[in-house]
Amino acid sequence: MFTSTQDAQRSLVAGSVITFFLLFVFITGVSDELEHRRTSFLGGKQADLETSFPDFSQYTFLRTLSTEEFPIHGKHDRIITVGDIHGRNDSLSALLDKLSHEPRSDTLIHVGDIVTKGGVSGSVAVLSFMSSNNITGVRGNNDQEVIEWRAWRDWIQSLPGGREWLDKIDNEHPLRVAFWSEVSNKDWENKVPKGWKLFKRHYNVARAMSQEHYDYLRSLPIVIHAPAGHTYFVHAGMLAADPKRELKHPKQPLSHWPATRTSKPKEAVLRNLQEVALLKDVPQNKNPWVLMNMRSVGDDGSISKGKKGTPWPNLWNDVMDRCEGINYDGLSSKRSQLAMSTGEGDVKQTRLPCFPSMIVYGHIAAHGLDVKRWSVGLDSGCVYHRRLSALVLDKASFLVPYEGVQLEDTTRANDEHSLSLQYGDDGRARIVSVEC
Repeated sequence: MFTSTQDAQRSLVAGSVITFFLLFVFITGVSDELEHRRTSFLGGKQADLETSFPDFSQYTFLRTLSTEEFPIHGKHDRIITVGDIHGRNDSLSALLDKLSHEPRSDTLIHVGDIVTKGGVSGSVAVLSFMSSNNITGVRGNNDQEVIEWRAWRDWIQSLPGGREWLDKIDNEHPLRVAFWSEVSNKDWENKVPKGWKLFKRHYNVARAMSQEHYDYLRSLPIVIHAPAGHTYFVHAGMLAADPKRELKHPKQPLSHWPATRTSKPKEAVLRNLQEVALLKDVPQNKNPWVLMNMRSVGDDGSISKGKKGTPWPNLWNDVMDRCEGINYDGLSSKRSQLAMSTGEGDVKQTRLPCFPSMIVYGHIAAHGLDVKRWSVGLDSGCVYHRRLSALVLDKASFLVPYEGVQLEDTTRANDEHSLSLQYGDDGRARIVSVEC
């Protein structure tokens, strides 16, 4: 038992070293990709390039959580992930109260879109809570628009006469005068990127928030990877394979085992390498716009923010269901054994040499709470007066098949709006929600 623990620790260290190296290579590649995409994507449309603009996007692409930042073994530790808040600070407070949120033992994560649709004052209140408590989270498409407007305002104010011009238009707007009536100036007008609309909700939040709020929003990454829990957190979605290639194509990261220095690498090493490869080797996953806006994928592999096409969670689960784990010397993997013992899996599917990963996301309010085997969609439409939901993970959420550990069931809840679900390899989780 003690030797097994030492082997697991050595495997984790080895996997961490290799993962760190791959992350360095990956982030370098993503930096080049982001430089290529320097123009902002406000409102889902690339800004006009006729005027030379600075980089308003302020992207931070990836954050990898350490075992200390994503604790999965503590008896009282919980990881609570909250869906799209949209400035509904009252609903957020009600949800945390219902969960008996304890900052000393709970890790709080959000999946983005923490601001805008619920109003300026509510958005600022949510930002104050998040920034003052340094809450972990990812960047949503609405958060991104606020960041870009604030970056634009800072740029304008850095120009000679810019601060005075901004003050003038800000003061005149409440009087509902025609926008360019008395303040029209072609030079300044050309400094508003084409397609951007002043005085809408994103602009108003950007103007109202403090520097601390802005710094917090800019610190949010596009995607979070928690290797200890084999989980990704993203606002809109991610792909488990390039939809423009066959699943068995050698450039698909889950079509083959990653190269290692040993003939029989540890499972922890392989899983870490493949999870990093999903971010590094699937082209669409390096595009911030995709990860903040995607809803579906067309038959031709094109990404859409609309409903036409296949919902991306269906594609994610289809791939993850095909993962059969490692097989040495003709022995079935733990995952294959579990599938056979429970009758799960489809023998007609193309099996893949990989381990499955979970993904937690928001953004798609039209689907509501969307729980599948390997994905959890948490946007249950709070801003539309439906519900605000949270995924609650604890020690019982990260068991592996045949681990032989019996834990008290902590997934039960005392009301009809709580849902128990399977999570990860062989764990359990629950979803708790409040009315908005």
